[in-house]
Amino acid sequence: MKEVFLSNHLQREANKSLAICLVSAAVVLALLVAGIAMTSVLVIWASMVALAISGFIVTNHGRTYMTYRCGMQGERILRDRLRSLALGDEHTAYYNPPTTGNGKTSDIDCVLVGPLGLFVLEAKHHRGLIFQRNSIWTQIKAGRRGTPYAGHLGDPAAQLSRNIRRLKTSLRQAGLDAIWIHGAIVFTNARAVLDIEGLRWLKAVAVKDLHQVFTGKAFLPLDQVDRINACLSASAK
Repeated sequence: MKEVFLSNHLQREANKSLAICLVSAAVVLALLVAGIAMTSVLVIWASMVALAISGFIVTNHGRTYMTYRCGMQGERILRDRLRSLALGDEHTAYYNPPTTGNGKTSDIDCVLVGPLGLFVLEAKHHRGLIFQRNSIWTQIKAGRRGTPYAGHLGDPAAQLSRNIRRLKTSLRQAGLDAIWIHGAIVFTNARAVLDIEGLRWLKAVAVKDLHQVFTGKAFLPLDQVDRINACLSASAK
């Protein structure tokens, strides 16, 4: 399997959040040192106020940073699992191809194209019970004392469907119509337990079961594979 790395969206966003945390902490430290050096009560009080503000900033952006890091870990696990499937070189995995919609730029975790078909894969590294009924997603985690509580999961199916629509639009603009795009949400955390029913057109699997997404005979003619590869490569330029 060939691999093409196109974007580092999560890394950039994680770096931004980390930089904000470090800068806010540095400002507080500088004010505190200046206040002590100048024996200025006013500056020391100002540093205390800045400390409170910095604590709020670090709490929020620190949580965001950890979320991005978790997403990056999930993407790494997905890549490793794809490599273990030993797909031939007629298949190409595009990691993080950029996508734009509603004025916002993001990326797709993975687009795999080859004779088996065209696949959009969305990695999720959430743990705990992942429950879905009637398009409502719930994550239940256990606290330190075993007390269950709800985590934040959002709607992975809606996110995946949105990415598929955007890819379909890009292909249509390149003259590639009527190509079926398979979509799969891949849960990469070994501590995730899936209870998901009723998904239409999409699949949701644990990363260990990723091979189930690619079952079936050859689906795409090689000339279409080549044209899709050309479109995906051009979109990154």
